[in-house]
Amino acid sequence: MKIKTLIIALAIILILPLVIAAGTITNVTPALDIPSFIAGDTTSTVFSFDYPYLDENYNNAPLIARVDIESLDSKYPVWKGDFELQMIAEQYLLFGTFYYNTIPMECEENAPIKFKPKDRPGWLYTINEIPDGTFYCYNANYYMMQLDSHDEITLYISSDPALYPGEYSVSVELLEMEPDYEGPEIELIEPSGDEIFSEENEIIPVKLNITDMYNIDDGSVRYKIVDIGIPSEGEGLNITYYDSGWIHDISHDETSGLYEAEFNMTEHGLNESGAYWIYAEAKDILGNLGKL
Repeated sequence: MKIKTLIIALAIILILPLVIAAGTITNVTPALDIPSFIAGDTTSTVFSFDYPYLDENYNNAPLIARVDIESLDSKYPVWKGDFELQMIAEQYLLFGTFYYNTIPMECEENAPIKFKPKDRPGWLYTINEIPDGTFYCYNANYYMMQLDSHDEITLYISSDPALYPGEYSVSVELLEMEPDYEGPEIELIEPSGDEIFSEENEIIPVKLNITDMYNIDDGSVRYKIVDIGIPSEGEGLNITYYDSGWIHDISHDETSGLYEAEFNMTEHGLNESGAYWIYAEAKDILGNLGKL
């Protein structure tokens, strides 16, 4: 049997800056050449960065590396299973003068990928869709970013033996999951403006746009309707007013991207036309509460 040798020539690897609002890295390796290699074999390259002692940085920050591999020949796109990746990080404190740790990082290309917070319950972040050619490399059990550290990361790339011989671009984006202590932002979409509740239209659509840097806890979303402008915690006031109580029957519509419900005036004992106040609450998956 004649064995055909497939040469895989990978193009430049680009190291993109750490994409967070709360953290800063410096001295990032700008670009590295990845050696050509035979399909089925493994090649590697090294890049590095520093994590300085700055006000916006903090110890034990979780690092994720997103790696994108793209074929430079559009007739042969990258599919899942074409490549396998592995990362190993060597960490040095005091900007490279003191060896601290070696950290293996798994590289996943299949969703879902879930990250847990180190000291809080529930999932910190979930990636539900991963396009072909994209990998997320991380260590779920070790939050590696240390202040005043120098990090050298080795990226290993291997390919399927039957991979089409050609050139591929590889880019690496360094991501940090930023700690979140803010609740979701809630915007009332419907009813809006000068709309009022009326017996002539007893089914009132309620639509909320709820956004957060992390996923919303759908089970926490609720709303209420009152006929007096008081705080949503106004239960127990020594006055008589209409209060629907908290209503949890509201769900996320995948098409509109909104949380939607239908408020039935009759079922909720509301029998007078007029202007009313709508309150809403929601939590993100970390338990942070947002209010409307």
